[in-house]
Amino acid sequence: MFKATLYFLKTNSRRLILLSLFSLLTYSSFFFLSYIVNPAQATIDFTSQTGFPLNVLFFIIESVITHYILIFEVILPVMHKEKGAGKGFLIALLLFWIKFSLNYSWFLFERNYLQHNIATSSATVLPQNSIGWLLAISFLLNLVTSFSAALLVEWVHKGRERIILEKQKTEAELSALKHQINPHFLFNSLSFIYGKVIKLDKETADSVLILANIMRYALGKSDSIDGKVNIMDELEHMKNVIEINQRRHNHALNIRYEEQIDDQSMSILPLVLITLVENAFKHGDLHDPAHPLLIKVATGVNEFFFDIRNKKGKGIKELSNGVGLQNISQQLGLTYGNRFTFLIDDQGNSFNVSLKITYPI
Repeated sequence: MFKATLYFLKTNSRRLILLSLFSLLTYSSFFFLSYIVNPAQATIDFTSQTGFPLNVLFFIIESVITHYILIFEVILPVMHKEKGAGKGFLIALLLFWIKFSLNYSWFLFERNYLQHNIATSSATVLPQNSIGWLLAISFLLNLVTSFSAALLVEWVHKGRERIILEKQKTEAELSALKHQINPHFLFNSLSFIYGKVIKLDKETADSVLILANIMRYALGKSDSIDGKVNIMDELEHMKNVIEINQRRHNHALNIRYEEQIDDQSMSILPLVLITLVENAFKHGDLHDPAHPLLIKVATGVNEFFFDIRNKKGKGIKELSNGVGLQNISQQLGLTYGNRFTFLIDDQGNSFNVSLKITYPI
């Protein structure tokens, strides 16, 4: 019995503390209002023969027990259909009968004490035929406050469930999106080819190694809990994508790259920048010196900027990983919420994508 009581107090400590604070606030409010109306009578009523501290303690204990039973044993179980309405009503009725019996007996005891020990109180003692109505109204008030508290508890619980479900949904969607860009077979094949070619053609083998490193990065899992990677890692492999395309076309592609990274500790969702660069190689015309591929990367105070512009053309079918601009926008939305802007400007002969991410301070 003792262990069961300790376990109950331990597992429900937060609920009991909140109910105790609420009960103390209620008692203080009653005392304050009574004291304003009649200070002398309030002192008598709230001290009686047991004294003010014990009266407060008894009130809190009774109030906590009453509200706990009504909220967590009657109202919420009935709302969740864990208990039938009839069973809940019987528990509430039994609780009312116990409270009525105890409070009525205590009223008679207190009334007898006041009449025999405090002469001036006889005119202000509550009539015996009114105590029943007072106790019934008091219990009705307990029902109302308990029902209100139960609705609040249910609302908080639903809110937490909704947050957890949204987080699980976000993680599942991010995982599904990321798995679209996991070319396991290609990575293993590139590693095999590199081992065969290194002795015959070092330049080709280096190109294969660069491509293998890109695939390794795509397959890798971030050590960060939020699934992001350091901005320098993303930029390194983005440059690998640029290099592998330049090697294929004998460095004949026109690319202008500008980088200003003041904060190297920033993190970013992996493969987003790489995919945007791949998109430019796939769909852009990069052979015109007058219209080179422009890539700008910069970091500001708690901000990251990325801009890429290319001349539209038939495109180079290169390194497409199956994730389009729509999926990129979806990934960014799931990860950054409203802390990013992703603008696409598709006009005339040029195609421009701008990304800005704001990081919390």
